[in-house]
Amino acid sequence: MRPLTRRLHLHLVRSAKAVQHLTTFVVAGVSTILVTRLSLALTGYPQIGGDTGLHVAHVLPGGLLMLVATGISLSYVGPGPRPSVALLGGVGFGLFIDEVGKFVTSDNDYFFAPSAAIMYVVFTAFVVGAGAWRRRRPLTDAERVAGAAHVLVDGLAGRLPERRRREALRSLEGVGDQEGAAELRALLAGVRTRPPSLPAQLEHLWHRVGEGFARVSSSRFALPVMGALLLAQTAGATLVVLSLWSSGNRHGLAIAGVLLGAGVSFAFTVTGLWQGRRRGRRAAVESFQRSVLTSLLVTQVFLFAASQFAATAGLVGDLVLLGLVNADLARMRARRPA
Repeated sequence: MRPLTRRLHLHLVRSAKAVQHLTTFVVAGVSTILVTRLSLALTGYPQIGGDTGLHVAHVLPGGLLMLVATGISLSYVGPGPRPSVALLGGVGFGLFIDEVGKFVTSDNDYFFAPSAAIMYVVFTAFVVGAGAWRRRRPLTDAERVAGAAHVLVDGLAGRLPERRRREALRSLEGVGDQEGAAELRALLAGVRTRPPSLPAQLEHLWHRVGEGFARVSSSRFALPVMGALLLAQTAGATLVVLSLWSSGNRHGLAIAGVLLGAGVSFAFTVTGLWQGRRRGRRAAVESFQRSVLTSLLVTQVFLFAASQFAATAGLVGDLVLLGLVNADLARMRARRPA
């Protein structure tokens, strides 16, 4: 079994920028879906192709954009193309999955009610799975050196922004006598830099967003505020489904799912507030993380089936809370390993 496992192992090197690029992909995809659905609703759902008998579904330009993103990633070396690939791939995937209703119904129903829930599950599973994969273990010294060597590719070609060079040099701090580290420091220090390109500026934007989450989450008021926001999220979802029930719009399974998810989230949140007093901040934030993930993976999924508008607002709130919680946990793990 062990030789077979070794043969099947892909031996891939993880990227320190994976979370930023995956975030760009998801935000681009979700934004594309929202803009597409809004523009179609405002224009009366026109068909590209008119009365010619042809209909160009937007899954086709979505596929072309994903093809372009794949072509760029296979045609260029170094980290420079990654932001553009993430953006184009996200827009293309958003156009593709927006038509999921046509793929899962026999009558090609674009307005299939559970479509929003299906799209939500796909993106949420992608975000949560990528985050769990990234947090499973920190980058090794060898991977940090390999990542710096990847950055050096842009530097040798005269395409490296100064900020990216400083990040690469910082990533080499603490790697000790890892093979190649000293040589990479010298080479990175000597390459000529250039102003950042537009895709690099987009990458820097996500870096600033992460810094903002870290600053806010480190405040002494952050813990009670996160607890209050989690309770407000739970109460809001509950009120929405109860109002739908009272108005006669009774999605029985969706309402039961929302109430179940809201109840579990409420329990995790209250437990976190209690643990913050008894066991310290880290125990509280870990419980808050479970509360947010429950809301993302259970509450909002069923809420999308009942009220897409309310679920979209809940999704934004949950993603902000997840960013705060993860930033707080990352800061505490860096300061004191688990």
